[in-house]
Amino acid sequence: MKKLLLVLAIFSVGIITAEAQRGPRGGQMSPEKRAEMRTPEKRAELMTNRLAEKLELSEDQKKEVYNIQLENATKNQVEMEARREEMKAKREEMQAKQKEQQSKIEAVLTPEQISTWKELRNEDKEKMNNIRDARSNPDREKFQQRKRGSKGSKGIKGNI
Repeated sequence: MKKLLLVLAIFSVGIITAEAQRGPRGGQMSPEKRAEMRTPEKRAELMTNRLAEKLELSEDQKKEVYNIQLENATKNQVEMEARREEMKAKREEMQAKQKEQQSKIEAVLTPEQISTWKELRNEDKEKMNNIRDARSNPDREKFQQRKRGSKGSKGIKGNI
């Protein structure tokens, strides 16, 4: 009985330690809190409070640091929004090119080949969705280990 309790205690400590090493998960923050954190004012306030605590800033210093942080956070926000718009435009351009390419390919293929080609594209989309799901899965380490294991075995076979 004592051995069983000892084994359970060791097992529990191991699980707690492993879970603690994973750190906080990004998905635990509420959407409202995330939206609040996105404002330049909130980011500047958090950074200022952290510096004020660590450096023991006076109220005047704290105000100046806040203004500096706010200016920087506002500039970063504007740059980030510009990048988002640029990426959106590029994505739309790429999608238009892809549709044009697909229509040209369909013009060359027979109806049977088109249906087979569409099936192949659907399979590729499904594979990509599985990869995307594995990335967002909290247990993605398992997927990565499997991936590394399969790559490692291919590498060995390739060298033989």
